[in-house]
Amino acid sequence: MTGSKSYELSKLGSESDSYLYAFPTATGNYKIVEHSFVEIRGFRKVYNLGFGDYNGETGQVIDDEVFNMGDGRIVLNTVLATIPIFFEQNPDDALIVQGSDSREEFVNNCRLTCIKKCIDNCKKHHQRIRIYCKFLDKNFKDLVKDYIFFGLSESKDIDFEQYIPGASYKSVLIYKKK
Repeated sequence: MTGSKSYELSKLGSESDSYLYAFPTATGNYKIVEHSFVEIRGFRKVYNLGFGDYNGETGQVIDDEVFNMGDGRIVLNTVLATIPIFFEQNPDDALIVQGSDSREEFVNNCRLTCIKKCIDNCKKHHQRIRIYCKFLDKNFKDLVKDYIFFGLSESKDIDFEQYIPGASYKSVLIYKKK
């Protein structure tokens, strides 16, 4: 899914409901990418693509904070590089991408420490999915050769619609073309 520079991935393992990958960043800290089962949609299993920083002291993955070390593009490329790997192993399943900053509690937590003082409209809310969608929009013509994309509109909670580049979505559902 990417042809750009990325970090080297290590597969940590897989279970029937989860696939884990890790990669070290330029600072030596590790990030974890997880594809975890969330639901059955139609006749397909749907997995969530999640990632975050690995905390070696607690053993937890922190996905609700941003630890930007100037390598955001490389990190994004590395996370996206797991998508073709996922579909090689699970060609009949689907992957959903959404940001942890799209959760409703994110805005309330952000307001507690916000230095920008975004009172009515949190600028960080949905920031991660906007980054994914910007990548998708930029590479859409190439990506639709292998994948089918649906978006869940920010204004609707009903169901996914055919992905339209440039539209605003709070999550994206990806299927591999057969």
